[in-house]
Amino acid sequence: MLMKKVAVSLALLLGAIPSIGATLGDPAAPLQIAEWIKGGPVDLAEGKGKTVYVVEFWATWCPPCRTSIPHLTDLQKKFKEKGVVFIGVSDEKPDVIRNFVQKMGDKMDYVVAADKDRKTFSAYMRAFGINGIPHAFVVDKQGRIAWQGHPMAELEQTIQAILDGKHDINAARKRAEGQQLIEQFYEIAGDDSKKAEADNLAKQIEQLDKELDGIVPGEKFDAEKARKLVKLDRIMGGYREAVFTGKTEEEADKILQPAKELALPDIDLDDFKNSVRLQYAFSQYMSEATGKADDVKLTELAAKIDPTGCKQGMLLNELAWVLLTDSRVKKRNLPLAVKLAKAALDLSDGKNPAFLDTYARALADSGKLDEAIAQQKRAVEAASDKEMKAELEQTLQAYTKKAAK
Repeated sequence: MLMKKVAVSLALLLGAIPSIGATLGDPAAPLQIAEWIKGGPVDLAEGKGKTVYVVEFWATWCPPCRTSIPHLTDLQKKFKEKGVVFIGVSDEKPDVIRNFVQKMGDKMDYVVAADKDRKTFSAYMRAFGINGIPHAFVVDKQGRIAWQGHPMAELEQTIQAILDGKHDINAARKRAEGQQLIEQFYEIAGDDSKKAEADNLAKQIEQLDKELDGIVPGEKFDAEKARKLVKLDRIMGGYREAVFTGKTEEEADKILQPAKELALPDIDLDDFKNSVRLQYAFSQYMSEATGKADDVKLTELAAKIDPTGCKQGMLLNELAWVLLTDSRVKKRNLPLAVKLAKAALDLSDGKNPAFLDTYARALADSGKLDEAIAQQKRAVEAASDKEMKAELEQTLQAYTKKAAK
């Protein structure tokens, strides 16, 4: 799991840090909206002096956006009485947005709008050099852009600091500048011919990191570790490519060998190898299951899908769910879905409500309703989120009704 966190953090640094034209502290641009889909209209100028706004850019087709929506809804509920208004802006057609919002219902409980010819996108995202979504901008009571970043990052802490009068916009600006330097460092850290340039950047970053007590709050910049992570990322990418292009295990292992020499204690290379090979085997199986679906071939490919050695519970659960729900699958392998779902559940010590739900679904689809009901009850008990608990209870009721027939 630590390996996965490090890899994801590196990907975010390489892909999400802006090349800033606009800067924090600049006046927030007016929202130019084609249609208000839910709530609104919102005029930022009218709220000056009394309201804090969160302007978040998203899209219906974006999985990370869908993941962040419940979080934004929770934050809107938490801060609503304190004068905070959330606005989700998409550049898609109004009908597309409307259909999505209607399906989400109360899970997407804040203002939603359709951008007008991407003018709002240009005034915020393009001005700050941001390409990826979801991305949020916080507008303080003075009408200034006080923070910008991924909505799952320090958004909640930033809003609270603004409300408490403790948000330091100058420090936030310096952090943004520091993140730019980090991006530049990561771009050249793996190039030995640019070592001197990378060393100079590292000194600047370390000085700013010390001044701010962390450019990334709670983390200390480590230039040597960063260099190793860049090299590791490239090695892992090469290994994955080798596996997915059909190289032999021996050939692929040679590509991964230099990663062992980096001696990064948080990296579980065996888990990485097992996860990549599992994904490759699964992709081969799905290609057949959604294609010709030959029984002999499917049996042969299914035998290669072995969860042993994979410690990524989320991955195993996702694979099981695909087997159970993907409409393209012509012949469902329910025993395989049960095996993958159970492996994921075991990694969570039987406590993850989502994993319990998947396992229950696999059992139910296999005709084992009594066992499915027992597992679904555990899922309901394990869920702490009210909305999730309600959904799990609905599924439990469906299993119970089916068992009673």
